[in-house]
Amino acid sequence: MDRQSITNTLASNIKFLRINTKVEKFNGKVKYMTQTDLAEFMNSKTQQVSKFELAKNQMSDIQLYKVAKTFGVSVDNLFTDMTKSDYKKTIKQDIYAL
Repeated sequence: MDRQSITNTLASNIKFLRINTKVEKFNGKVKYMTQTDLAEFMNSKTQQVSKFELAKNQMSDIQLYKVAKTFGVSVDNLFTDMTKSDYKKTIKQDIYAL
């Protein structure tokens, strides 16, 4: 696998995980995770998450770790084809501090 295909797989997996993860907000409402939500969990900016999902930027080791921790997957899983899995998760926003 070349570098670009690895970056594309990672980008695809981040988007897949994000759109299949629900976030329970402070007010008790549950909705699917937005790029802004993921940016908050990563202590990053929405623009950065967008660029990761479009494979325009590469992630640092720390960012990879934060993404893996947020979604409860291993860093290795971020580089494998996850779109065929039955991943579903709900995160309580008030208990998450990365």
